[in-house]
Amino acid sequence: MKDLIELANIVTKTKLRNVELLTNDQNDSKIQQFYDMVADSCFQDDDEAAVHFYGEEKDKRTPSYQKLRKSLKDRLVNSLFIIDLKRASYTSRQKAYYECYKDWAAVKILIGKNAYQTAEGMIRQILKVAKKYEFSELLVDIYHTLRLFHGTIIGNFKKYEEYNEAFKQHQEIWIAENRVEECYIDLSIQFINSKADKVDLQKTAQSYVEIISKDMERYDSYQLQLCGWLTRLTEFTVVNDYANTLEVCNQAIQYFEKKQYVASVPLQVFLYQKCICLVQLRHFDQLEGCIEECLSHLEEGRLNWFKLLELRFQYYAHNECYQEAFALLTAVLENKKFGQLPGNIQETWMISEAYLIFLKRAGILEVEDKKAIKKSNFRLAKFLNEIEIFSKDKQGMNVSVLMIEFLIKLVSKQYDDLIDRAEAINKYRSRYLQHDPMIRSNLFLQMLLQLPKNAFQKEAVAEKTKPYFNQLTSIPIETANQTHEIEIIPYEKLWAIVLTLLE
Repeated sequence: MKDLIELANIVTKTKLRNVELLTNDQNDSKIQQFYDMVADSCFQDDDEAAVHFYGEEKDKRTPSYQKLRKSLKDRLVNSLFIIDLKRASYTSRQKAYYECYKDWAAVKILIGKNAYQTAEGMIRQILKVAKKYEFSELLVDIYHTLRLFHGTIIGNFKKYEEYNEAFKQHQEIWIAENRVEECYIDLSIQFINSKADKVDLQKTAQSYVEIISKDMERYDSYQLQLCGWLTRLTEFTVVNDYANTLEVCNQAIQYFEKKQYVASVPLQVFLYQKCICLVQLRHFDQLEGCIEECLSHLEEGRLNWFKLLELRFQYYAHNECYQEAFALLTAVLENKKFGQLPGNIQETWMISEAYLIFLKRAGILEVEDKKAIKKSNFRLAKFLNEIEIFSKDKQGMNVSVLMIEFLIKLVSKQYDDLIDRAEAINKYRSRYLQHDPMIRSNLFLQMLLQLPKNAFQKEAVAEKTKPYFNQLTSIPIETANQTHEIEIIPYEKLWAIVLTLLE
């Protein structure tokens, strides 16, 4: 069902305008009805759709439903070539990309039909735009086609040599792009579903930086430079070196701002990373301006838009702007695109919600909109069961989950549960949080473990945790070598709240 939902969101009713796309008889067509219901988010999965159209005893494996589904998907895919792609939110490069590849598909069909004159005229137009916006892979394909056309059909030796040389040059660039891209992907794939630090990757990243440096100096290519700067960035992000990461971000932003077109994707990527650095380095005076600049390159509802709002939430949470944090969380969770986000992004917001629930139950956060908090219907057991991806991220976001479980049980006075869990939590701490980047989490967890050890008595707990707290404050967030997402709320502030909950 996710594929149909994605297509329906692209091929919306407004984009289709008056084009009778799905069928000649739109009012009575089952396909049209299916499209309308998918576009209106009527189905959660294929089984629901199959039951609606073919009865309660049917499911998505039913041949009739599979035929209906395939018909709708085929027509939605075909419609991509006739919808209006010139949206105001698209940058000039995005518009050029869609138009070039749409026209190039037409060229391929024309060549297949031996309409060479028409095809060549279109190719010249595509080539001009592809050069301007550095569509390397498309340029390789275009020059390959022109070389073949003039060398085997027209017989123009001069043109053949010209296009053959251009093909070789752009093929070399494209190969270099892929080489640099491979280095970046090899590093980034290890962070998709894990927020744990990857200190051991720094040497690998440094070796990749050496490999790609010559390519970056030799080729002024959009894709190569993007992946190259991201690889350089990874050399410092793997060890959470925010000062050097900030420097690389500024250099990359400066490079892409000099392009003759708006390089929206690189700018949003490096502005986003810059925002992370500003949060961790506590440069809050620069943060809001950086967030706004980054938002100017993002379309609302896209994945990176949600990721940037995570940083705004973190800014609010770290500065005790809990009302603003709650308003932002509510807006995110109610966004119609939220359910289409990857699981790891959804789980990040679910964890943030759990911390706000704790603040509310602790009397720190007063929610004026009672309906909003009631709508969340938060239950700890349900929350823990739904965290599927980060539950495996033992040195990353699962630490935040473990802590919020403890805190919610504390505020609910489930002391027996906490006493029973203490030994398991301590084993977890000893096994996963002993290395340096996790020292703040290690210290805070040891402080929490003093609660059941000292019968949840405030004075005894405060006395026993003094050494841990002093050590914690001696390693502030801005100097701690840890992943920025883990501390939803700074541990020092959480601890002050914990002490108010003790008798």
